Parts: sequence; structure tokens; C-alpha cells
Amino acid sequence: MALEDGHQDELTITNDRHFPQLYLQITTVDYNRKDPVFWIQALTTLVKYRHKQRRIPRYYSELEKLHGHLTATLDDVYIPVLPICPQAKYDKQGHMLSRYWWVQLIDQQRQQNSEHEEEDRLLPNSDIKIQHWLDRIANHERIQQSEGLREFVESEVGFRPQLNKKKSSKSKRRHSATIRNEDLEPEFWILNEQIDAFRLYLGQLLPCLSRVALEQKGSAEAWMDLASMWITYGGMERHPELFIIYKYIVRVCQQVHSIELLQEIAMNETLGEEVEYQIRNALNAQGIMTRRLSALSDYFASRKRTESSLRNVERLKSSSNIDRDQANDAIAELEYARRVEHDALQRYERIDSHFDEDLEKRYKPQTASDMITSIREYAKSQLILEKQKLAAWQNMLSSIKHHSS
Repeated sequence: MALEDGHQDELTITNDRHFPQLYLQITTVDYNRKDPVFWIQALTTLVKYRHKQRRIPRYYSELEKLHGHLTATLDDVYIPVLPICPQAKYDKQGHMLSRYWWVQLIDQQRQQNSEHEEEDRLLPNSDIKIQHWLDRIANHERIQQSEGLREFVESEVGFRPQLNKKKSSKSKRRHSATIRNEDLEPEFWILNEQIDAFRLYLGQLLPCLSRVALEQKGSAEAWMDLASMWITYGGMERHPELFIIYKYIVRVCQQVHSIELLQEIAMNETLGEEVEYQIRNALNAQGIMTRRLSALSDYFASRKRTESSLRNVERLKSSSNIDRDQANDAIAELEYARRVEHDALQRYERIDSHFDEDLEKRYKPQTASDMITSIREYAKSQLILEKQKLAAWQNMLSSIKHHSS
């Protein structure tokens, strides 16, 4: 009860700060499972929800089910691709590291700097990408109305969505019509080319990143080989001062080896993962454009069918010898064709009305934000790790100077 009161206070405070209608916040994650469990704090002001605040455990597999359910039931909504399941990382003492684990390599003096302290407080955990995905799902007005999302939040026994199977019409064949460039505004084709070019560019970027990672790993191995050679030669050295210096340089080579391996990992976890994600998301965005084309094609085909049925009725009306059954069938076919055309037009208008909003105002800004963040993460990680290498060499020089004096 005390916990609920605390959540109520949080809800009230957030409402004063323009609280969104649905708020999903990951509080903790249990990684000690094959299928990690995300504990999610849900706060809402939506009327359809029975509970205005509650804390729920959801497996990653249930997040996958939610994504699949939303994609299958909301054909007029851009649903971002669900990020891959994060893997927890631990230090030698068994403490979980933040997503930006390289920041924890900064020495104590730098951490005391107020500017960096502020940055560190803003650092998210390893589940930050999942949190961003939940934010984008919960903040979408049309997704908020999804019954599947409500079940995800309010289900007491986990999330097990059930999709209604669409009834297939056995007697009616579905036809499609060819879409010409002039059937849609030029902006549609321009955006499609932009997304396709972006996806192809990212696809060309991936092998380059892999090659850099391979070179970093090879460089790390070379430093370890160099350390081994210094150990072999130093063991034969009889000069006391040189013997000590060889020990210093062996230690630095080993440190550089470890740091360059970390640089490879950091690049894969920043740029590498983000590029792979954005390739998948670009295909996802093109899926929305394909659905719009498909809906327009269905409407054109249904309109042609209506026109054909109408011509058939007109021919029968002008005929001198009209068969009653044939006339009834023609009229029934015309009525059915008009219903199909009406439904196809409504579906196209629904998808078309939300097309620009989702791709221009959601997909493109979100993609730009994600790419900027990943590039900044990569640059910061490499800068911090390079400084660690410089510090190792500086410490060696200081040790040599101290020993010589």
C-alpha cells in the first residue's frame, strides 16, 4: 500500500509537468535468465486502463510478442523495430556496468569535475534502447488506443496476445492494380529513394566497421606479442636498471593490449549495433510505404471492379431479353463491388492520412537522434580509451624517471 501511495505521488507530480497519457519506465532488469525480465513501472491517465499505476514484470519475449501484435493489428502506424535484447556486463568485482562502461575507466580526479559528474548522472543503463522503444510506443497517440498494449500493461499472468484470424473470401478473388508514379505525390517517391539510399549506405558501412574492428583486434594481439618478446629478452638482461625498465614496458604493452580490445568492443556496441538496427528500421519504414502502395492498388482494383459491374448492369438493362436470375446476380455483384470499393477507399485514406506524420515527424527525427547519439558515444569511448593509453605511457616515463633518480 505504501508503494502504491508513492506511485500516486509520482503520478500527481508528473501530471503537473504535462505527464503523457501513458508512461512506461523500466526500473530494474533481471539478467540472470535466458529470457531477461524487465520490471516496468506503468503510469497512465487513459480511461480504458483499470489501473492508473502498477509495476509489471515482462520477459523480453513478451516485448517481442507486443511488437508483433502491434505490427499485425495497426497497419496505419509506424512501429519502430524492437532493439535486440541487451546483454549485461560486469566488472571484476561482479558489479553491473552501465551501458557507457568506458566512462567508468576515467580516473577519480576527472570524475570529480562537475561537468562530467552531470554527464555521468545522465548515463543510462544497458537497457536504454529498450526504454527508448517503450517511450516511442507509449507516446504514440494511435498506439495508445491499442487493446493489445492495454493487455500488455494490465495482464496479471504475462502477455499472451491472440490475433483474430481474418476470414478469407472463397468466392471472391483479390485483384491488384499497377501504380504509376503520377498516382502519388512526388514527395512520396523522393522519400522512398532517400530511405533506400540511407539503407544501402549503412549496408556498405557495416563491412568497413568490421574491418576496423578486425584491425583493432590484430593490433591488440601485436601488442601482446611485443610484451611476450620483452619478457623473453628481459629475463636474460643482467643490467639492473634495464631489467626494471623492461618490466615497465611489458606492463604498458599489456595495458595497451587490453585497451585496444576494449576499443573494438566499444565500437561494436556503439556504431556497429546502431547501424545494424537502423538497417532493420529502414526496411520497416519502407514497409509502411509499401502498405500505402498496396492500399492504393487495392482501391484502384476495387474501383475497376465496380465500373465493370456497373457496365454489366447497364448492358442487362438495355437488353430486350433479361433473365431475372442473371439480373439479380449482376445487381448483387454491383452492390458487393461498391462495398469493397468503399472499404478499400476508407483503408487507403486512413493509411494515407497518417503516412506523412509517422515518417516525417517520427521516423526521420528518431533516426537522426539515434545516429547522433551513437556517433557521440563512439567518439567519447575512443577518446577516453586513447587517453588511458597515453596515461599508461606517461606513468611508465614517470616510473623510469623516479627509478633513475
